[in-house]
Amino acid sequence: MTNGSEQEPPVEQVIERSGETKDEAAIAELEGEVAALEEEVEILEDMIDLEEWAKTGRKPKRAKRYRIRIDKEYFVVEVHAMTGREILALVGKTPEAYLLSQKLRGGRFEPIAADQVVAFHRHEIERFQTLALDSTEG
Repeated sequence: MTNGSEQEPPVEQVIERSGETKDEAAIAELEGEVAALEEEVEILEDMIDLEEWAKTGRKPKRAKRYRIRIDKEYFVVEVHAMTGREILALVGKTPEAYLLSQKLRGGRFEPIAADQVVAFHRHEIERFQTLALDSTEG
């Protein structure tokens, strides 16, 4: 028999200690996740004019609203992304009759498919352009 100072702790204390280790690990993991999320949190701009931002070389980011240009018309949209079909619909056109392209900073044009999603905050989009698929010659 051993004296009282050399006795092993009761089983309840061992379980509690191992639980504390699991809790500490869980807390550390959650702290890591919180830090990662804090990096992703952005303060939203009220409105970004895509054409203006691209021409001045500013990197796009999330906003509450975007001012986009399609051909010569301007529209303010309250979404972060739209499909090619939705963009064409703003000017009363369909992908069956028109090709939609996006002009990126630097002058490069890229076609946009009808169901392709265009995220306004991911690319340096300057404007959109439509072209009739059925060209009529005079």
